[in-house]
Amino acid sequence: MEERNSDIKNQGNDNLVIALVSTPLDGNNYLSWARSIEIALGARQKLGYIDGTCEKPTEGKEAMEQWRKNDYMVVSWILNSISKGIAEAFLYGRSARDLWVEHVMRFGESHGPLLYQIQRDISSMSQRNMSMAEYFTKLKRLWDELVSLDPLPVCSCGASKKISDRTEAYQLIQFLMGLGDPYDHVRNQILLIDPLPLLQRRTL
Repeated sequence: MEERNSDIKNQGNDNLVIALVSTPLDGNNYLSWARSIEIALGARQKLGYIDGTCEKPTEGKEAMEQWRKNDYMVVSWILNSISKGIAEAFLYGRSARDLWVEHVMRFGESHGPLLYQIQRDISSMSQRNMSMAEYFTKLKRLWDELVSLDPLPVCSCGASKKISDRTEAYQLIQFLMGLGDPYDHVRNQILLIDPLPLLQRRTL
């Protein structure tokens, strides 16, 4: 009960006109946008208004009014975090939860096109004039988006560990393939290691 009250209670720094993310939803960046929204709402103790865990109180006028005020605030934040070209399509959601579910249904359910685009971006990614850190960060973001759409299976038989290790090996090869020519020697030395090292440890 204490946790729920904390979620319903308004925070002093809450502001109706803020945008929760620096890059608004434009229809093509749903995965990163949704994750950023969840992090921002979690930091403000308002995540329950979109995931359904902070339900509208059924009794107590003051509690109901406070919940409604917070819910409108979350709706305002989300709408301010959507590009103007598509925000009007979401003006009539009855609650923050309904608004969020509508976004999931509109942008999050059809994984086929997203999987295709992410795999295509990974295949065409190369270092070019980026630093090593910038190149790795961009590639890792694509890998993380891919895993969020198509998670690795989990089991206690050891198969999931083998799949995870194989995935990491493929990621290392993808990373090495995109490196610039000055790294030819380093790339060849890494490929001679058996088994291949962990990618994140190698790039630190």
